[in-house]
Amino acid sequence: MIARILGRLFAAAAVTAIVSGGASAQSITYFSTTTPEFKASAKLGKELFVAYQCALCHATREGEPLTKDIIAPNLILSKDRLRPEWILDWIIDPQKLQPGTKMPNFFSFNEDDDYNPIYTDADAHTQFKMIVALRDYLMILGTDEEKALDAVAASDAAVAADSVATE
Repeated sequence: MIARILGRLFAAAAVTAIVSGGASAQSITYFSTTTPEFKASAKLGKELFVAYQCALCHATREGEPLTKDIIAPNLILSKDRLRPEWILDWIIDPQKLQPGTKMPNFFSFNEDDDYNPIYTDADAHTQFKMIVALRDYLMILGTDEEKALDAVAASDAAVAADSVATE
């Protein structure tokens, strides 16, 4: 499933953060969630979210409590509580931000001779687009925009099934 998602990754455009200098946190606009590029990225992010099975550890519904299985923070709160750029840093290397965290590092970047990550090669570019897609999905998790993604996915599936049936 991840390989199929990666194949479509190059079609999804990364979203650029727009930050105005000196603005208060409440007035900063990081990105628009209504652009076609954002929607494509968030859709990919949802697919990755499912593929990486994030909901096995994280709560993803309003008011969902922690349990013996749901041990990680409720991700529905991400859009309200976390800065988008911090989410990127966290997904890139959770151990760097919180040594000993149970959050696995799903991404590994090539390293130079001094064991520093190389973020400029093609592999890093692909991984970063995946990380941005996951962040974008978190920014709409539990919202009407997420429901709209589900509606588009259902419509895409119906069109695909119809085209197979007519062949």
